[in-house]
Amino acid sequence: MNLIIKTLKKNKLIKKIAFFLINKIGLKKNIVGVDNVIKYSDNALFRNVHIVIKGNNNIIKIAENCRINKVKVYISGNDNKINVGVGVLFNRSGDLWIEDNNCLIKIGDLSTFENVHLAATENGSQIVIGKDCMFAYDIDVRTGDSHSIIELQDNKRINYAKDVVIGNHVWIGSHVSILKGVIIADNCVIATRSLLTKSIEQECTIVGGNPQRILKANVMWNRNRI
Repeated sequence: MNLIIKTLKKNKLIKKIAFFLINKIGLKKNIVGVDNVIKYSDNALFRNVHIVIKGNNNIIKIAENCRINKVKVYISGNDNKINVGVGVLFNRSGDLWIEDNNCLIKIGDLSTFENVHLAATENGSQIVIGKDCMFAYDIDVRTGDSHSIIELQDNKRINYAKDVVIGNHVWIGSHVSILKGVIIADNCVIATRSLLTKSIEQECTIVGGNPQRILKANVMWNRNRI
């Protein structure tokens, strides 16, 4: 195995061919519609990835050095975009889910995921994740409720979708739900099993609970165990 790795590092052509063959097996696509674009770098690697598109003019871009494992990408609608930055890792599994039109899921460089469900539902809604974020497992991030809540007095809907924006270098613990309209400032930590319904404006804080509250301020986190 070490010899194979060394050979791949030294010989770019062999590496390119090896990645092509792995992705040929590891990436499945079911596309119904026209003018849909899937672009990924030669250095991106897919294993057990399934892309389903039902619509037109949708764009998926995967940057270099990404490692995508057991992820389902589902788009139903038109003019949607998914942008995955450099060196992004999906280690265990995940879902990138878009419904309706003109939606966006954007993931910044070097962000990592164990298991996450990212759902941008309803026209024009967005999930934007910054650089170097770290997501644990069983995490749900969504811009909408997927169904309507109607106010009886005037028969108007009251639960339209809202964007979710997660800053740079944010650590999301396991079993966390982040609901529509939430904005998280840079360098924050979200404690396990938290439910976020309101934005976190203060950087460098630990937030947790249901309902959420600030547990500690003026902190910074590191991927390494110092």
